Amino acid sequence: MTTTVPTSATPAGARPLDDRRADAREKDIMRFRTVSGPDLTTRNDAYLAWQLDRQQAELWPYFRRYESAALTTRATVVSDTGVVTQGPNFGGQDYLSLTAHPAVLDAAHQALRDYGPLTAGSPALGGATPISKALETGLGEALRTEHVALFPTGWAAGFGTIRSLLHRRDHILLDRLSHDSLRQGAAASGASVEFFRHLDNEAVRRHLRGIRATDTAGAVLVVTEGVFSMDSDTPQLAELLGICREYGAHLMVDVAHDFGAMGERGGGQLEVHGILGEVDFVVGAFSKTFATTGGFLATPSASAREYVRMFGGPQTFSSAITPVQTAVALAALSVVTSAEGARRRTAVSAVATRLREGLTARGLEVMGDVVCPVVPVLIGDTPTGRTASGLIARAGLVAHLVEQPAVASDAARFRLQAMAEHSDDDVDTAIDILDTCIREARRTVG
Repeated sequence: MTTTVPTSATPAGARPLDDRRADAREKDIMRFRTVSGPDLTTRNDAYLAWQLDRQQAELWPYFRRYESAALTTRATVVSDTGVVTQGPNFGGQDYLSLTAHPAVLDAAHQALRDYGPLTAGSPALGGATPISKALETGLGEALRTEHVALFPTGWAAGFGTIRSLLHRRDHILLDRLSHDSLRQGAAASGASVEFFRHLDNEAVRRHLRGIRATDTAGAVLVVTEGVFSMDSDTPQLAELLGICREYGAHLMVDVAHDFGAMGERGGGQLEVHGILGEVDFVVGAFSKTFATTGGFLATPSASAREYVRMFGGPQTFSSAITPVQTAVALAALSVVTSAEGARRRTAVSAVATRLREGLTARGLEVMGDVVCPVVPVLIGDTPTGRTASGLIARAGLVAHLVEQPAVASDAARFRLQAMAEHSDDDVDTAIDILDTCIREARRTVG
């Protein structure tokens, strides 16, 4: 079902409509990233005109709203211009389908009754409840790491941990595809920051060798992720940990997309690679598998945890996650670590495998070397991706296009997110729509 409300993108006397539509399909969004001029209220007008042109041409995939429950396997989504998409939902991130789990909903209702909807303040100033302590303990047991601190979001966990722990005379090495929160935390820390080739452990070794040749006193933090969600791949974590130990460096792993959703017992890639409990700093989010928002740091170091709690900005200057969020994450963790959690992990893996195999059989390029809930479908050039996104929305599939600045201009892709309760029909419908719309987009763009 599709309804379109036209939006006037440019005033009379502007460039011809066909030229504006070509710009909407082809022009690089990053040309607007750095602008100049004295008036902050008007100097972004050219960007706004371009965005409105994209909306009018149905080439704007962002800021859509869910009109139905957002994390069901079928959903209704509406764009800013009124395009309604009803159909299989591969745009949500509820990997184990826990948002409607009875135990999770009961925990949310009980926490609301017991503690109300809001925290008293930041974690440093009365923002915790007894549920907070129980969640920290449960996360520590699941990750085999004693000391845990909760954060208001997963983004805040990565940013706040790096920003607080590293200083001007220290060094940070990040995989060049590291999440924005990790990159921004590194930039804000004042430490020397270098990026290494994606998943290249030998590049890490070369960087560390160079650093230690001139600096044996400064701390070095190597930052990677359990699963890189844009590419659906994973580093050789055990080998990387050994390289860090060899050069006196510490390792941080962001487990937002794999913890709870992968591994025999839900320990994610740390469990799969046999290093659960050995990594210096583990940060993650509740928003992928644990049915709520919020994040955490887990570390074997008591002093590091306390230092981050005091100097990690979101710990002292942002309100803590609410009692309802905390209770939901704790209830979800109980499911994740149970036999039911194992069955749900098997189910979501089967959905992802069916997606990958079906799309590959149609000649589409599915990225990644690991079966995880994220299934990226590479398109390549941005104009084709934007065109396909508009067609897919009208065809009845909820799936997100990823383009610059999240990926390179020649690496646009759709990022499908599998849920445990997706049916075979959901998967097969998604494959048919993607195949048809991507082929049509390629013919249109030429």
